Order: sequence, then structure tokens, then C-alpha cells
Amino acid sequence: MLLILFFAVCYAYDKNVAKVSVDLCQSAYCVTDKWDCLTCDSMADLDYIINIEDTKAIQGFDRNTQSIFTAFRGSSNIHNWIENIQVTRVAPYNDSTITVEKGFYKAYSYVKHEIFENIQTLSAKYDTTRLLLTGHSMGAAISTLMAYDVINEYPEYTISYLVNFGSPRVGNPAFAKRFNTYNIRNYRVTHYYDIVPHVPEEILGYRHVANEIWYNEENSRYTICNDENGEDNSCSNSCSPIHCTSTSDHLYYLNVTMGNDNGSNC
Repeated sequence: MLLILFFAVCYAYDKNVAKVSVDLCQSAYCVTDKWDCLTCDSMADLDYIINIEDTKAIQGFDRNTQSIFTAFRGSSNIHNWIENIQVTRVAPYNDSTITVEKGFYKAYSYVKHEIFENIQTLSAKYDTTRLLLTGHSMGAAISTLMAYDVINEYPEYTISYLVNFGSPRVGNPAFAKRFNTYNIRNYRVTHYYDIVPHVPEEILGYRHVANEIWYNEENSRYTICNDENGEDNSCSNSCSPIHCTSTSDHLYYLNVTMGNDNGSNC
């Protein structure tokens, strides 16, 4: 019992880390060369910008968490992206029963090699193996895939936090079940009637990873959801199947307007 309480305290939702992460996610939409956007935190140092085939990530060091950060941008066109989600899955892992959405894995594959090469350099530069992984929308799916690889392929690194916003479902129940066994600080933040956490649909064989934090419409209150053994129908899933249609909720997290919109949010 004491051990359970210990982990509950250690891995309790940290609103400060969530704010650091959402700012990094929005910065990933905005930054082109200089660290001078509205959400570019002075406590973070930018070292790398990766942008390959519309998969964009920024990397550097965050002094708030004393971690190397990798933040993935969402799609540059949310409406087209939702319409073009590939509901087919691939089995890229040794365990062939674990499958993930084909489009997300393809987008991740474009940047994976460069991402981990940069982390090796950053680890030496900042003398740490701690990682902060975060993403919004499609970027949230990619950061989840990256976290899976860190745990299974790069044990020399430690995930300090995985914080995602408006993540779609990434893989099948076997993927979610395996992911939920990993002992990491993972916050899957959702906002009210955001449409994206409800795609691809459960009926197509997809499940969310656990630790949903569901915010109300005003971003003023949140619920820590009970979803370790399946999605919590009192959280984001409560609006399913007919009310989870909001793209405006998807583009507004923790009172930060997400996306580029021709530079107006940057």
C-alpha cells in the first residue's frame, strides 16, 4: 500500500510541467530560426529544428525540468489531416501483435534517425540523459511512438515526462496495454469536446494509452481520469459519439492557442 501511494505522489499530474510542455508544442509551430516566438520560454535553449515531409520537431534543453526536450508540431492543416488519417495499421515491432496507425508511424520514420542523433549530441552537451517529450495533435502521436522506442531501444535515456495534447489514438489494444506497463510520467491531456482524441475510432481497433487529464471548456478545471484498463467514459469519451466534433477545442490548450494560422499565433 505504501508503495502504491509513493508512485501516486511521484507521478501526480504536474500543471507546471504541462504549461512548459504546451508552450514548447506551440513554439514548434512558430520557430523558423530564432527562439523569439510568443511561447518561446527563456528557460529553454533551442538547438535543433527538424522539418521533413511536414513532420516538424524542435530540440534543445529545458532548465525548468533539467531535461533535453523534443517537441513535435501538429499538422499544418488540421482539417485535411483529420480527413486523411490512414486507418490501416502496421506492425513494425518484434511483437507482431502490436500495431500502430500507418500514417503516424510513417511521419515518425521521416525524423527518427535525426532525432536520436541529435539527442546523443545534446546529452553530451548538457551532461544529462533526461528527456522531456511532448507534442500536439499528430505531434502527440509521434511523441508517443518515440517514447515507445526510447524505452525499448535506447535504455541509456530516461523519460522525465511525456506530455501530449489532443492526441489521436495511436495503436491497437496490445500497443496501449504494453505502453501502460511502462513506469513513466505520462500525461495525455485532452480538452472538452476536442474531435481529435476520438480518431481513429475504437470500432476500428484503436485504443488510447492511459493517464488522460481532461480539461473543461474554459481550461479552468481538470479531471484525472481512470483509464488504465480502458478509456474513462466520464472524461473526454463522455461526449462520444455525436458531440466530440470541436476543432476549436483542439486548437486551444491550457489557454494557449495552438497552430500557426499564418503567423498570427506566433
